[in-house]
Amino acid sequence: MLELNQVQLESFIRSELEENPALERYDFSEEILTDEAILKSIAPQELKPGSTDREFTRSLPPGSQDQTDWMEFATSSDSLQAHLRGQLLSELPSEFHGLIEYVTESLSSTGYLETTAEEAALAMGTSLEDAERVIAELKLCEPAGVGAQSLQECLALQLRDATTLEAKLARQIVVDRFDDLVHRSVRTLARAYRALPEVIERAFAEVAKLNPHPGQDFCSHSGHRPGSFSRAVTPDLTFTRTEQGWQIEVRGADPTQFTVNRAYSDRLGILENKINPDKEEKQHLAEHVDRAKRFIDSIGHRNKTMTRIGEYLVTEQAGFISTGDVKHLRSLTRSRLALALGLHESAVSRATADKFVQLANGDVIAFEMFFNSALRVQQAIREILEHENPNRPLSDERIAAMLAEQGINIARRTVNKYRDKSRLLSSRRRKSA
Repeated sequence: MLELNQVQLESFIRSELEENPALERYDFSEEILTDEAILKSIAPQELKPGSTDREFTRSLPPGSQDQTDWMEFATSSDSLQAHLRGQLLSELPSEFHGLIEYVTESLSSTGYLETTAEEAALAMGTSLEDAERVIAELKLCEPAGVGAQSLQECLALQLRDATTLEAKLARQIVVDRFDDLVHRSVRTLARAYRALPEVIERAFAEVAKLNPHPGQDFCSHSGHRPGSFSRAVTPDLTFTRTEQGWQIEVRGADPTQFTVNRAYSDRLGILENKINPDKEEKQHLAEHVDRAKRFIDSIGHRNKTMTRIGEYLVTEQAGFISTGDVKHLRSLTRSRLALALGLHESAVSRATADKFVQLANGDVIAFEMFFNSALRVQQAIREILEHENPNRPLSDERIAAMLAEQGINIARRTVNKYRDKSRLLSSRRRKSA
């Protein structure tokens, strides 16, 4: 149960409730009879606001008692397919789940779609319109560019939210003059768009920032904070900073929501006190009651383990949890976390895989980010290059030296590796660009 994310856990709970009549879940949909609710029923005059209450009542925001949580629930994981399914499941009704499964499994490792709407509809026995709708939604998912069927479409998808003049021009060039872009026909494009060559070059630079393989390293794709997702996903763990300190909440099912059916437990107690009880009935009752108790204990164990991990992360990664800035991300491994908590490394892996965390600043990130120390290095390299003199690009040796000044000690070849992973050009190519 520890390895299940919220969507999977809720599905497992529904299945268990159907299969085990000894397990019950409290229905909190009905109004809880609080002292205030009772007074409202039997003595409503006692709850009328007095003069001392008017200022407080007036200051309440409109509809504050009826606020609802707008977040749609979905999860993701280390795999591209599960990451995308988590987003699509929150956007489309349940009847599309089969199509979602088929389409996401038809993606290449680089994020390109290797099937058509017609093939998907035929394979799943659905309408062409439904298949086209799922594919259209897929192309709105993060990482941007995923679901494309060509490099041209992939780049265009990544520029769909272009806001600057250069980015908008880049998208127009990608869509309408892709061949000229490939051949870097600056003069041709300058004439076509009546723009200065320098403007065309800046548009080229926007295209150079894009990721032609959005399925690879999708937690740090271009244009977005590594690991943060614009689409609503369900955080399994949330961090909140209050005046009293950190609050850590494990989202989802709680053991207090469940109980053993009283009729089952009472009947089992009677049979256990009988001299010659019905063996079949006693065995049936005992098995289901024990199964219900173990189920409730497992949920409690899951939440306790997740809470302990959250508490450790707050002490080790407070800067990152507060701001979401990867420059505050400290090196951490699952084995180190497991050793500190006295857990087996496999338990930590199960507890963190396929799950999301909501940071104190509101960002929702994949749990995996806490164990990806390369993100801090990549971000540091990116920031250094953003402030370099374009006429005198920094060499990898110089970048390594500047990183060392920040306390990040890596070799020149490691700078080269991270720069390639972030799709940043070498000093010679940056100068020519």
